[in-house]
Amino acid sequence: MADLPLSGEFLEGLSREQLLSLVRDPKVDPAVLEHVVSQPVVDEEIWRLIMLHPSTPASALAKIARAGPRSLLKEIASSRRLLTRSPQISQALLENPEATEEDVAAVEAVLHEGASGRTEEDRKKSLFAIIKALNVGQKLTLAKKGNKEARMILVRDANEMVALEVVKSPRITDTEILYIAQMRDVSEKVLREISNMKRYRSNKLVVLALLHTPKTPVGVSMGLGIASLTDREVDGLSKDRNIPTAVSRAAKQVIDRRKKPGPGAPGGGH
Repeated sequence: MADLPLSGEFLEGLSREQLLSLVRDPKVDPAVLEHVVSQPVVDEEIWRLIMLHPSTPASALAKIARAGPRSLLKEIASSRRLLTRSPQISQALLENPEATEEDVAAVEAVLHEGASGRTEEDRKKSLFAIIKALNVGQKLTLAKKGNKEARMILVRDANEMVALEVVKSPRITDTEILYIAQMRDVSEKVLREISNMKRYRSNKLVVLALLHTPKTPVGVSMGLGIASLTDREVDGLSKDRNIPTAVSRAAKQVIDRRKKPGPGAPGGGH
């Protein structure tokens, strides 16, 4: 088999039965298996045989994980042997549009195993390095379907599309959003996105977190309803030296208006 020509024309000249016989051969050259997977036509039976063949190279398995149909993807995700074969297989699975949350969870489990260290800090550093090595498509998938630990890393990603996908994730919780709203090292666009989501604008804790976060754009803070805060909340905002002066000044103006007597003056003690 090693002497077989590996051209696309050669493979196109074979019948399906000949291809099946070829990929079933236990002595077939691994390069042949990879070349078959590289052909534009996806034959599920042939790809499954290649996926299970002991000589199939990791690069060919990655191609199957990236472009294979749902049935094959499910088999790969449920096979620890395949996922631990090479990081590129797990990473390729994240690019497959057919990947489900369960598939992503299986990949995460492998990533966690690969990131295991003697201490929690070491493990987190290793996990960060693994996630950093993913391409944008893989990060976007992980941001949308991954777990909390992956989201907390990806929300700080230099690519704002990835960071924004985190806060849009259907799996993210209000507690995570509250934590993100207090971060000093996230993109202003992330904070703006949170402020634009009705679900979080009605959450007083998230609103306060955004108002007290120095990186929140002034325009965003001004639109968060400072005048609707309680006296104590407005007072705390007016004394916060870490936020933009315009925001603390606006809070002081609210306090002054509440103290000012006369018709139409807002009463205190909200």
